[in-house]
Amino acid sequence: MPERADGSPRWIVRRALKVAVAGALHAAGAHRAVGTLRRRQAGGARVLVVSYHRVTHDYRASAREGLASLLVSADTLRRQLEQLGRTRDLVSLADARRILAEPPGTSRARDVVTVTFDDGYADVHGVALPILRALGAPATAFVVTGLVGTARRLPHDRIYAALAELAARGIPPERAGLPRAPQALLDACARAGPAATLDRLIARLPHPRLLEVADALAARVGLADADLPAGTRVLDWDEIRALQAGGVEVGGHTVTHAVLPHLPAARARREIAGCRDALAERLGRPPRTFAYPNGYHTPAVRRLVAELGFDVAVTTEDAENVRGGDPLALRRKMVWENTTLGPAGYSPALAACNLEGVFTALGLVRPVPGEWRALADAEEERARPAGRSPGPRGSRVAAG
Repeated sequence: MPERADGSPRWIVRRALKVAVAGALHAAGAHRAVGTLRRRQAGGARVLVVSYHRVTHDYRASAREGLASLLVSADTLRRQLEQLGRTRDLVSLADARRILAEPPGTSRARDVVTVTFDDGYADVHGVALPILRALGAPATAFVVTGLVGTARRLPHDRIYAALAELAARGIPPERAGLPRAPQALLDACARAGPAATLDRLIARLPHPRLLEVADALAARVGLADADLPAGTRVLDWDEIRALQAGGVEVGGHTVTHAVLPHLPAARARREIAGCRDALAERLGRPPRTFAYPNGYHTPAVRRLVAELGFDVAVTTEDAENVRGGDPLALRRKMVWENTTLGPAGYSPALAACNLEGVFTALGLVRPVPGEWRALADAEEERARPAGRSPGPRGSRVAAG
C-alpha cells in the first residue's frame, strides 16, 4: 500500500532519509547511468507512460477525505511534467506506440513520455486540462462510460468512503454487521486500514460480489453516492467533448470499471464493446486506446481488446517498454503526490530517481505485475468456491 503523507514525525524522518538517498544518487549521476542502460535494454529511446487519476487544487484536504494514492495536486502535476519535459519529448500515446514499433537501434535524440489519466474524474477537465494546454502536453483520458453524466461514483471510491467511515466510528471491518453473504466476503479480505482492505477486495472479488459489498457497506454507514467528496465525481459528456476539443484523446476503460479477468468472456466482451460503442456514438469515432481496470489483464482479455478494434492498451506495470513489445500491454508508471514529495515539498532529486526508474533499477522498489494467473483448466474454475477467483501476482490500491 502506498505510503500516505500524514505529516507525522515518523513520516518526516522516513521521507528525509529517502530524499537524502535520492540526492546522493542524483549527484552521483545514477539517473544518467540508468537511462543509458535502459535505453540499451529498450532497443532505443525510452518510452515512459505515466498514469494519473485525480488532480486537485488542495492535495492535503482531498487526501483527508479520499484515496490519497489517487491524488496529485495541480502544482505537483505541473512540476512533474515540466521536469520530465526537460529531458524527454512529450508525445501522444499513438506516437509512443509508433516509436515502440520501430526496429531496435532506431536513432532518436531524446527519450519520450506520454501522459494518461484513468477513471475519468471530472477534475481532469476542470484542473488538469489548463495545465496540459499550457505545457503543450498531449494526453489520454480513459473513461468508464456507464458512469459518465450520472451521480454514481466508482466502486473503489464508494467502498473506501464506507470503510473510512467505519474506521472513524471505531468499527473494524470484521464487525461491520453486514448481511451474512457480504460480511463473509468482507471478513475474508479485511486488513489493517481501509485502503489495504479495499486493495484486497478488488483483487479477490468478482465484480458482482464487489458491488454487493459496496452496496451493503453504503447501507450500513448511510452513505449515498451523492454524499461522497465532490472530487470523486466523474466527467459528463460535455466535459469529455471539451477534453477532446482541447487535444486530449479519450480512451476506453470499460462500462463499469470491472476487473476483466474476473468476468466470463461474454461479460468481459460486453464491458469492452459497450464502452467502445458509447464513446463512438457520443464522440463521433470509436476509441483506439484502452486501459485495463486496475491494470489486470490476461492473454484472453488482450485478444478481446484487439478483436474489438483497439490498437493500444495499457497496464499499470511499472517496467520498461521495449521495442517489439505487445502494444496491448504497454507498461505505465503510476504517479501521484508522494512520487516526488519530500518532507519540505517537491524534491527534484526524488522525482528524478522515481520517474527515471533509478529506485526500480537498484531493487529498492519492486514493480507489481498485472497479468492474472491463468487457470490450469476449466475444472479448476468449476471447483473454486463461490465468490472467489484466482488472484493476480500482485495488487495495488485501486490503481487504474
